[in-house]
Amino acid sequence: MPHRINIAIHVICGSLALCLGMIAILSRKGGRTHIRAGRSFIYVYGVVVATAVIGLLVFEFRSFLAVVTLLSLYDVFTGCRALQLRGKRPQLPDRIASVVGALTPWIFISIMRYLHQPWSPVLTWSILGGLVAISGYDLLRNVLPLAWLKRVWVQEHLVKMTCAYIAITSAFAGTVFGQYMPWAAIVPSSLGMALIVGFLLAGPRAWQRRGLRA
Repeated sequence: MPHRINIAIHVICGSLALCLGMIAILSRKGGRTHIRAGRSFIYVYGVVVATAVIGLLVFEFRSFLAVVTLLSLYDVFTGCRALQLRGKRPQLPDRIASVVGALTPWIFISIMRYLHQPWSPVLTWSILGGLVAISGYDLLRNVLPLAWLKRVWVQEHLVKMTCAYIAITSAFAGTVFGQYMPWAAIVPSSLGMALIVGFLLAGPRAWQRRGLRA
């Protein structure tokens, strides 16, 4: 019964997060709908991650869901922090998170090999590689010019929050369409990356025309 309750909460909140994330992506950036949907997405996402951790540690461990949970947690935290800092230097919580994010993939792989747990190298390394890349950039933010940080904080927020949405979408697809793995996870990830590239190519001027103010 506790496992079923945890799954029910996870599924309900995961479905809400998918809907809220899509509203935030499609709505006018910086507008009331975007802000409200984004905040609600973060709150619901927190419940999704919490129930996922409980499910993985207490009931059933699955390597794919474990690495997706790690990546999504980091993406949401740093995406929110990018919005709060708005181009300022990383603070102590950001530095700690980036160091933990950079070290976690190597610790995770070492533990998996030591415990001889089954895992998919292709999916695991691709997801953890994203965590290494993002946390590596966050470490560089301590030395990058402030002018650069102030110029790209909006892009940073959009990329990280979209990556979080990709992670939860891939987890959903990989769970519901498990018989089609790894393609069930690869397809939404590829579409999400195309969306990120579209955001970056559009540039700040296009966002400002749609209401986003840096």
